[in-house]
Amino acid sequence: MKTTPRPVCAVVAFAVISLRAEPPPPTLVYDVAAFELAPSIPRDPAPWHAVDAARTVRERGAREQARRELAVNYYRIGHTLAFRLPVDHRPTRADLPAGISTMTYPWMIWLAWELEERWRILHASWRTHGDTAAANLLQRELAALAGWDRYCEMSDQTGLVTAHLAACLSLALADERGWDASLLKKTRTAAAALLDRDVAPWFAKQWAGETFTPQKLVNIPFIALVRAAQLARITGHPLTAALEQKSAAVLRAWCRFRTGPERHTEGTAYDGYLMDSVTEWLAGAPERAALLTEGRAAFRTLADEWLQFALPGRADLHAPLGDVEGEMVFWAPPLLRLAAWYDWTDAAWLLARVPLMRLPAATVTAAAQHADIFTRATPPDAAAAHEHAHALTFRTGWKASDLLAVVSVSRGAMGHLHNDAGHLILGWQGRFWITDPGYQQYRPGQERDYTIDAAAHSGPVINGEPQKTRAARLLSLAPDAGGAQHAAIDLTACYKGLPKGAAVRRDVWVRPDGAIAVRDSLRGLAANATIGTHWLGGTQLAWAFVDGWARLSDGRHAVWIGTWPDQLAAASVVRQPGSRGPLTLAHSGKAPDGNTERWWFFWCDDTGGWQAPALSTSDRGFSARLPSSSATPWKIVP
Repeated sequence: MKTTPRPVCAVVAFAVISLRAEPPPPTLVYDVAAFELAPSIPRDPAPWHAVDAARTVRERGAREQARRELAVNYYRIGHTLAFRLPVDHRPTRADLPAGISTMTYPWMIWLAWELEERWRILHASWRTHGDTAAANLLQRELAALAGWDRYCEMSDQTGLVTAHLAACLSLALADERGWDASLLKKTRTAAAALLDRDVAPWFAKQWAGETFTPQKLVNIPFIALVRAAQLARITGHPLTAALEQKSAAVLRAWCRFRTGPERHTEGTAYDGYLMDSVTEWLAGAPERAALLTEGRAAFRTLADEWLQFALPGRADLHAPLGDVEGEMVFWAPPLLRLAAWYDWTDAAWLLARVPLMRLPAATVTAAAQHADIFTRATPPDAAAAHEHAHALTFRTGWKASDLLAVVSVSRGAMGHLHNDAGHLILGWQGRFWITDPGYQQYRPGQERDYTIDAAAHSGPVINGEPQKTRAARLLSLAPDAGGAQHAAIDLTACYKGLPKGAAVRRDVWVRPDGAIAVRDSLRGLAANATIGTHWLGGTQLAWAFVDGWARLSDGRHAVWIGTWPDQLAAASVVRQPGSRGPLTLAHSGKAPDGNTERWWFFWCDDTGGWQAPALSTSDRGFSARLPSSSATPWKIVP
């Protein structure tokens, strides 16, 4: 595959070259590291081009036309269910298993995701490639929606299912040329029923009034709102003006909260999920020009988040901070739209390095429309540390050999975030070596405890009590005198029940050559307080212990973990009940007089050697001698 940019006019000539067909996306056992470990997904892939995306559409179109049923992978709970095509009725509770006994499981959301991917590909096969068989199939399946009694979740709540079906109907009904008259009538009937039966009463109740709070802008109602506005606009529904005006007002509020002291976010994955719908609605919104001008700064914070969270060597994966699922690449379509609207060539550079098999249909089908920006792509900035709404990122680049460190500064009350301020994630060589559960299990039991309980994150656990609220305060973020990036974070307000005057602080230093230091300073605690720390190693990385250091290895590279004032031993490694993969390095220490200081050191050894770093201390700080000919001693003077 060629890697040099080509102008769009050269694409046709290139199309005659035979290229390896895109394999179907992998179906993997759910684990935060599942996609990191998938051998079919390359590291440091060559950038793709518009012709490659067009070929991918044709290949996916052929696969969709060959399907006779829709297999939906409910990966979070390990269920795969089949639905007959066309799906001519909303599944009933009798059609579905319990899922999780303590809640009405959202079966319809995953079904809607799968239907939308299918229908977008069939639509592109029809409209872009002239495939009449795809056109007939798409029209019949959309017309079958007229047989649904409701367009909502099993709980009968209007929300994400309503939104995804509205998006599909909007896409298909935007152009009525080539439609079979009877199928078009049924499809328009379904669209009207969705708006009249499910959206109208919900809209009157959910969006009454003009006062917004961050909690009011949670992704589910916001997504349903903008998708309903999009469908109403396409079909000329009487609610159009009210839905459009409310959508614009809500987006303006979201932008204010995003760039204001609220630092509004639901994490990198769910920010992407929200913006996938918002930006497609915005593309045809009456106030688009004004909203793009007003929202530029807020939208840029999103682009920076999606760029800077990317795993080195694997641009399709984000650091699993909060609820971040490898299956959810919803951030890619809005990143492409924003890149095209604002001419953000760094975003195009990153998107071209996301393997096509990992990109949603909305991105793949739009690649040709925005082909020009890919010919002008430029690498993003990797020199400075970045502060985001809920995290700090430090990186040396985007290749697998580069380093990414992500540190949580969780300070908002929105869902999909965890109580994990100060938590460190380390990405390198296409893997997350120090990681996070990456999700919150809803089923009660050991796995839920594992994903959000005391040992789920690396912040100090004080007398068995983890952080209970999101109230981190960033004290400073700047390079130190030795050239390392340094962050200081006050964690005190994240804990409940501390003695009056107590203080908890975490400092992090990140050096460009792959060395990281973490210092936890705790003051004013009760005498003999116990301080626990938990570091989650990446799935299937191998543990060893050498000279008081822990060593993580993938067989070719190693990450060393050390601490002071103690040393580490093999007994420190435990498998937490409920873990689907990662092992945990668990450490416990004491604060005899209520005050203590704990240091942690990490070093990325690209030789995979077995010589541990040498650590020495003095009144002036620490000096770490790294066993590599290219590594200079690291003097840390706090």
